Amino acid sequence: MTYTGTNRLLDFVRGLGALTVFVFLLVGFPIVMYAMTGSPIPDSLPSWAEVSTALMRPDYDNQLFLATITLIAWGVWCVFTLICITELVGCLAERSTPLPRPVRPLQYLVRDLVATATLAFSTVASIAGSASAATQTHATSSVHSAADPDQGGLHHQPLDHVTPTPTPPTSDWTPLLADQSPPAPGPEHPSRTHTVERGDTLWDLAKRAYGSGALYPKIFESNQGIDQPDGIPRLTNPGILHPGQYLRLPHLAEPGGAPRAPRTPAEPKQGKTSGTEIPEPSRAPSVRTTPSQVPAPVVAPPADRPAAPAPSTPHHRDEDHSLVAFSLPSGSWIGIGLATALSVAVAATRLHRQRRRPVNTDPNSYGTTPEPPIPVPALKARQAHMATYADRDALLPSDRELAGDELLAEEPKTLVIGAHGDRPIAVSLPGLSLGLSGDGGHAAARAITTELMPKARRYRAEIIIPRADAEALFPGADITGLSAALEGLIITASLGEAVEHLEAELLHRGRMLQTNELPDVPALRAHDPAEPLPTLLLVATVPAHGDAAVHALTALGRRYCLGALILGNWAAGTSLDLAADGTVIASHGPDTDQFTQARLFHLTADDAVGMLQTVRTANGSEPDAPAPPSTGRTLEPTPPSVTGLVPPPRPVTEGQQAPARLQVLGPVLLHTTEGPITTGLRKWAKHLLAYLALHPKGVTRDQVIGALWPDLVPESAVIRLNTATTNIRGVLRTATGLTEPRYIIHAAGRYRIDPDLIDVDLWQLTATLTEAKRAVADGDTDKRINALAPVSDLYTGGFANDFQFDWADAPREHLRRTVVDALGHFVQLIKEEEPERALATLEQAITLDLYTEPLYQDIMRLQARLGRPDAVRRTYQLLTARLDEIDAEPDEETLELLAALRQPKLPARHRSPKVSE
Repeated sequence: MTYTGTNRLLDFVRGLGALTVFVFLLVGFPIVMYAMTGSPIPDSLPSWAEVSTALMRPDYDNQLFLATITLIAWGVWCVFTLICITELVGCLAERSTPLPRPVRPLQYLVRDLVATATLAFSTVASIAGSASAATQTHATSSVHSAADPDQGGLHHQPLDHVTPTPTPPTSDWTPLLADQSPPAPGPEHPSRTHTVERGDTLWDLAKRAYGSGALYPKIFESNQGIDQPDGIPRLTNPGILHPGQYLRLPHLAEPGGAPRAPRTPAEPKQGKTSGTEIPEPSRAPSVRTTPSQVPAPVVAPPADRPAAPAPSTPHHRDEDHSLVAFSLPSGSWIGIGLATALSVAVAATRLHRQRRRPVNTDPNSYGTTPEPPIPVPALKARQAHMATYADRDALLPSDRELAGDELLAEEPKTLVIGAHGDRPIAVSLPGLSLGLSGDGGHAAARAITTELMPKARRYRAEIIIPRADAEALFPGADITGLSAALEGLIITASLGEAVEHLEAELLHRGRMLQTNELPDVPALRAHDPAEPLPTLLLVATVPAHGDAAVHALTALGRRYCLGALILGNWAAGTSLDLAADGTVIASHGPDTDQFTQARLFHLTADDAVGMLQTVRTANGSEPDAPAPPSTGRTLEPTPPSVTGLVPPPRPVTEGQQAPARLQVLGPVLLHTTEGPITTGLRKWAKHLLAYLALHPKGVTRDQVIGALWPDLVPESAVIRLNTATTNIRGVLRTATGLTEPRYIIHAAGRYRIDPDLIDVDLWQLTATLTEAKRAVADGDTDKRINALAPVSDLYTGGFANDFQFDWADAPREHLRRTVVDALGHFVQLIKEEEPERALATLEQAITLDLYTEPLYQDIMRLQARLGRPDAVRRTYQLLTARLDEIDAEPDEETLELLAALRQPKLPARHRSPKVSE
């Protein structure tokens, strides 16, 4: 569709109208209100008698009513103004901040008005740009005409006097949903096309495509009137996007006149090469496939050319995770969807185990409560997911954030199951009718099912599998325990029982649609969001002579949100014959075009079983039997012991302190006697300091490189290590004025922090914990109390909590548990003599372990002992609210404790003395 002058006029009128409304609400409304009702600020505050009189007397003249309406109107205007200021600040910072729910509609109104108002200016600019472009085109065509040899113009001029005409860049974009093709972009608007996903905004798309969110009106203007797929509305409001919409990302003009293409997601970020920044070292050309390293994400090559070597860092295409895939050392090939789901499952598993973890009051084993190991395949998938954040220099989400986001997720509608070259292949779950056969059929079905299982929680999807097929897909897995733990997995005795279950659900949904006079299940979900209507997927082997019932179900699948994944040939739908590596060898059926020469994700049976075990524990369900020992190397490094973090004592004169201090509890920061060092220290230097703080006795160069820069070639990693060391020494010498010390010692092939020159807060904490351990051996209670008292003050935050890396996870978690156990031990020692101090210590402990239920139980007991029943109830409510964040509830033991503690008891001085036996 051509963007005509009529369209521009309509956009200009709409933008001018929105601008008028916005200016009136912001400026005109208070003027009108002031003229009608006067100033909203009273001359003096009314007395209580005046207020009572006004409220109690009959409002015959409606003065009280009008005053109330006036007050509400001024209040709404104040909120509107504050929202405008907030949005202005967010615009300048290029960051969108959602406000609390009660005022969010007003925030959306402000955004819509501003977005629509910009159409007036962008349309004028577009008309002016079109006129300028027309003039330039005419001039260029004149030059070309003159330069034509047939016309005799500039034929005899030297070639260096002729400026070549730049060729606009071509687009190699392909749609995300391969089963639907977006409208081809018109010749007047060279562009790329983007399929809207849930959570997309025009601001974010403009920022990702052009580097500035303020250019979103260009995208909105370019997409007026574009036809959309069936059931998806057109783009009419810049503040409202619908998943599945097709958006053109037009080529914009650079200041010099050259066209600026939208950023291709595959384009790597350019490092800074000016000023004091050093360009990033080159990446390794291939992957070092050691089991402990992060698996390298790769993109499937086209079938007509050999695969290129896998890159050593994640190939992340901006924020479009669906284009990323990962090869695991076991031979599995998974997409970012499965990696993300398993990363969430690992986070939820940790939180549920934290909730049940008892406080260990033995100083000899602080922080070492045994837990079943998380299977290696799940940890590898988590590392792959986290690598995508590091690739774009984004802060890694915490376990709490991952688990919270998962609870807010909606039902899965599509699933990326493979790639065709560098283009993902996505299938729609409702109406899916796909058969997988060949050597790789089960492996591909295993990958699809495993990805869907963690997404099937909270009534979002249901997977129905006959027991024989489940055992064939996941040999060795506890199918019964998994089905009991996952509310979205249904194991039936046979295919007939599975079909009966689907038919019953089909009739149920049909009656609901007829009763509510709605066309399909998606409309029914929107009509009644509380009604559990998950997407149903049948995964089964269907015999050739018994496919009539399943075919009838899949024919109605799109309307009723049903789908079928058939293990074997499937004549009634699309059937794929797969090689062992997931490559499509042959295909037949209605959707074969998108699968030709494609490659599907696939999982080995061992990887799938380990992943499903993590999905099970993510629901808080632990297997009855202990997990079998892992055959591969664990990815969770053993944290250093408390005594291992204490350097040998240094001889110091009384009152003398080291010239520098390193803070790694909380954000990593260097201090001198003058204060913190806030400039000059590079990012990699901070990482090196934190890593060396974990190893007071020193580490080899290979250990440093293997932990901090495993994805770099050795030469580049050595350069980075030397650069970081030089940066640390230079910054400290400048800050302290001491030019001779080295601060970072490199001797006998090991790097370590010089303890005579740098104090480390982590070493002070671990020295205190070591002293408490010695006091236990001495049997002196007072000495233990005095040794443990400083722990709460010394632990100022999580280890290096301003950045996230795999090598820091284990020591950070171990240290947190150690401190919580030490605080619990301290409470046990002082609660009889100093209950108030013990209560304050426990309240600090639950800020470190938000979900550890035994800590809340101890707090409730102390509050009851101090005669505070209301505090007991509030503590229980706080526990309930926090456990709700991970979709859990307090144990029956805690509920029984609450009931027991709320029973009225006589104070100790009123109780009858015990009768001695």
